[in-house]
Amino acid sequence: MANKILIIDDDTDVILILSTVLRDQGYDVITAEDGITGLDMVQRERPDLILLDLMMPEKSGISLLRDIKKDKDLKEIPVIMVTGISSETGIDLESLLKSSSKKADETRAPRPDGYIQKPVDPVKLINVIKEFLV
Repeated sequence: MANKILIIDDDTDVILILSTVLRDQGYDVITAEDGITGLDMVQRERPDLILLDLMMPEKSGISLLRDIKKDKDLKEIPVIMVTGISSETGIDLESLLKSSSKKADETRAPRPDGYIQKPVDPVKLINVIKEFLV
């Protein structure tokens, strides 16, 4: 049975590209276009891995990541942040993530299990995913 990957991103073009790459590699793909729907999908579908956009309306990727990692039934699902934040804003995402904690508390967001920058390199994407899905 193929691993199920949930893509949560508000950009339909990104969803299309990621879905195509993943399906070509034999993964089952489910999608959500906002964080609220994404949380519902995580709870209902229990994916093997989540690709999560950082900046989304309604519920940000950081807020959704916090909800997932606080939930005892969901916290073991690997979450890979997929974001264009560093190219758009000049923020060093790697430094930002290193300064955050794997465990959520009231003041700091949990750290995602991995990250990949937009525009997504399909080879890098598959390599990052394979680190978590063997």
